[in-house]
Amino acid sequence: MLMSNPLPPQEGIAHYILNLSSKLAERGHHVIIITRGGLRVERTNYNGFEVIRLPFLMTYPFHVDLHSIFVNQFFKQMEGNLDLIHVHTPLTPALLTKIPIVATFHTPHFADALTTGVTDTRSILMKILGMLAYRTEKSLIRSSRVITAVSRGVAFDLQKYYGVELDKILVLGNAASDEFLEAGKSSHEERDDMSILFAGRLEFRKGIFDLIYCMRTVIDNIPCARLVIMGQGPLLPNITRKVAELGLDTQVHIRGFVPRQELLNMMLRSSIFAIPSYYEGLPTSALEAMACQLPVVATATRGNSEVVRSGETGLLVAPHSPAALAEAIMKLLRNPQLRKNLAAKARKMVEENFTWDRVCDRILAAYELAVT
Repeated sequence: MLMSNPLPPQEGIAHYILNLSSKLAERGHHVIIITRGGLRVERTNYNGFEVIRLPFLMTYPFHVDLHSIFVNQFFKQMEGNLDLIHVHTPLTPALLTKIPIVATFHTPHFADALTTGVTDTRSILMKILGMLAYRTEKSLIRSSRVITAVSRGVAFDLQKYYGVELDKILVLGNAASDEFLEAGKSSHEERDDMSILFAGRLEFRKGIFDLIYCMRTVIDNIPCARLVIMGQGPLLPNITRKVAELGLDTQVHIRGFVPRQELLNMMLRSSIFAIPSYYEGLPTSALEAMACQLPVVATATRGNSEVVRSGETGLLVAPHSPAALAEAIMKLLRNPQLRKNLAAKARKMVEENFTWDRVCDRILAAYELAVT
């Protein structure tokens, strides 16, 4: 497994890789996780997996290119010892190796950059980085024997922006973690009827400001409603300021990064899960909320709409619309039976379509294709 994400995991892709690695290990495969490190090669162990952190220096905007020198040097030494490399985007380098490569696109960085709004200097840099990443992503596509995507939406982006034929892309899906599926078996009647939860990276494409603006309307109509924000990211200071400006300090609680168990506990206690994003691959947070029988209000964007079926497993609203978001949230807050019905159907859908056993089957088929 080659990724750019840190361990312990702080966001969805690293959890995806750990869940997948666990399922592969259960089936007798040996997994090594390779990611970014510091100035020298570090070999450690995390959750029973060998983790190799290769040298990485933040020499923006050439950090990925510099990192690729160390990554390719490592894989050159490992030729003959590895059967396959599974690369997980974004921001992983292109590879020059004889080892078969399977590339999974979670979020094509170039497509993601197009949705990034220009709000400050960092957002401008992120847009530039997305444009620069295009060359690396194209190179990765050329060197991979099998191209995969976590959702149909990501597959369409690979076709639209990178020229990959749709019939050459395997859609693997995503899944709720086993512990969330197990914990969500019961209906958890002790839920807080007025609690709304957001969990995710605090960046522009997540639409978090729309959710904060919508809470002003929700609170004006339902004063006892509360929003809990869990996650970290570059917009945390801006979000804190905006909550204060809107006078929502007592109704909007910003928790920052929390351990997985705390997130699970909050999903079991909340009444609504909100995903106001402008772009998603296939949101793990939505799947895990649904596994916990938590009804979801999400924006009707690619990724979200592959998980949430409006009026059946949740409610979909137009993106960039705090008013529509507020209306959907208030509808659910005022209708406990609707919440219960949506949550039960959502749980069933996850059980039938979005488990790690199912995803692992599809990934192993992709591996077989790559090595034959």
